[in-house]
Amino acid sequence: MKNLAATIIAGFLLVFQGYALAGGIVDDVKQVRQSNREAVIDISDIAKKYISLASAKNSVEDYLQAQKFALHNQPMALDGSQTLIAVYAEKRLLDFGFHDEIRVVVVFVNDKVVRVNGKLIFRAL
Repeated sequence: MKNLAATIIAGFLLVFQGYALAGGIVDDVKQVRQSNREAVIDISDIAKKYISLASAKNSVEDYLQAQKFALHNQPMALDGSQTLIAVYAEKRLLDFGFHDEIRVVVVFVNDKVVRVNGKLIFRAL
């Protein structure tokens, strides 16, 4: 019984090895914003740091929800792929309609990641 529990825990840790990096995707993107004030910034490299190719769809969704992203699953495409659009927007009362939006797009085939990209977008009313 002890070995079974250890095996289950080890397997669980392997599933999340790509997601256990300190800080998380949101914190990394906020650091980029501190030094780059462009309206649209490609953050695909950061997204790929946290969402690995071949990762399971449910693991990716769990990670993004834990990072407080709103998830928007798109209808399945004719080629059998499915796209997930994850949006993180931290709106504060004193921002007066101006805020940054982190948008991560993940494409799955057979519930496994095949493509990841992301953008940091400055939004205004």
